[in-house]
Amino acid sequence: MTKSIPTRIRRVGVAEAKSKLSEVLRDAAQGPTVIHSRGRDLVVVLAIEAYERLLAEQQPRPSGGAAFLARIEAVKQSHGGGSDFEPARLDFAPVDPFAGHRARRG
Repeated sequence: MTKSIPTRIRRVGVAEAKSKLSEVLRDAAQGPTVIHSRGRDLVVVLAIEAYERLLAEQQPRPSGGAAFLARIEAVKQSHGGGSDFEPARLDFAPVDPFAGHRARRG
């Protein structure tokens, strides 16, 4: 998986961020904005998509069969939740494999 590095990180002081909050929020779609005070970085404002991507990267990923089932579930959800397919029940009568052998002995 390739991680994209932001092309630019804007830096603003607290006073500027307060006076230009609408602009800071609009600019978050273009890349993160670091808000600093007295030489210390305080917070980062970023687009919700970037935030959700960060959250998803922190989630433990299933492996093996669990990963396969998770991918199948994701595909089902992307297509409206799957289908109501129910396979036909298989009715069978068990056969005693030793029935013929017992009949010959007795």
